[in-house]
Amino acid sequence: MELVSETENCSAKLARDKNATEEQKKEDRKRRKIGIGETVTVTLNCKKPFLLEPKDQIQWKVIEGKELLEDGLKTEETTEKAKFRINPCASKEQIQQSGGKVAIEVETEQGTALPRPIEFDVVFPEQLTAEHETLGGMVKGLPATDMNFPGDGDPDHGVSAQLVVSVHPLDVCFKGIRVIEKDKGYAGASGSLAQPHAADSVWSVGLDNRFGLHDNIGIKSGVNGYMQWDEIQGYDADGHPVYKHSYPNEFTWNCLFRTYGGDENKEGISDIATVFQNFYIESKGEGLFYARIRKFLVDTKKKDECSVERTSGGDHIFKP
Repeated sequence: MELVSETENCSAKLARDKNATEEQKKEDRKRRKIGIGETVTVTLNCKKPFLLEPKDQIQWKVIEGKELLEDGLKTEETTEKAKFRINPCASKEQIQQSGGKVAIEVETEQGTALPRPIEFDVVFPEQLTAEHETLGGMVKGLPATDMNFPGDGDPDHGVSAQLVVSVHPLDVCFKGIRVIEKDKGYAGASGSLAQPHAADSVWSVGLDNRFGLHDNIGIKSGVNGYMQWDEIQGYDADGHPVYKHSYPNEFTWNCLFRTYGGDENKEGISDIATVFQNFYIESKGEGLFYARIRKFLVDTKKKDECSVERTSGGDHIFKP
């Protein structure tokens, strides 16, 4: 006898591989490393079927990690199969306390030639990365114009981008889990345009471990004196405008991403990662303003992972 397993979905790495064969995906679904939210079917195989009789007496038992399962272990239509799902709301702390393991054993009435228990390693999301939306590789980056940020060539001051966010590791599948972004404060110099982060956006994760919707980042000048970049408070001796805000102007948001269970208070469950979102605004003269945003900086002193820049009236420049 032996116990074999099959995950409902292949890993995100295989889901992203357009050249992956069905055979490769089938082989991938045999993996014993699984993410929160994954569903797994365990099958008892036996070369001598009479050893399984009577089949209605086959007993399945979770001997390790029971607290990580969403609704326990369920028997399929045939008792030779059992299915479980790792709770998508399992916390990082629960996984650590359980040793990150789920172990299942099976017993038959005859008790002959029983297999060893089957074990699974359960992983929590470890990291987030981002890249610019490319529309299937046809373009490099897209501004978030549907959120009323300026588009290419617009005279208005501002910049934006649509980011595609990935949840790691990619050798499991996190389909169905939800992630919420929390505001952890901001830092900016005196006289800065720094403003609170309107956080609490929620995303569902897809088969490929990508957020189902973009993470839209952007900043634009306010109007009527509210965060208005070109608000003038006077003129210098040469007749040049003196702006209310000092330039260059820079501030940084601290953004915490957590798993999320759908509770109304939106506090989230467990931390995935804290990332930085840095804003830089500079007056270029003649009423023009240059703005740049960098997000998903693990360390503010290191090279940015995703950035977008633009000068009033110009086009967006997406990097890297």
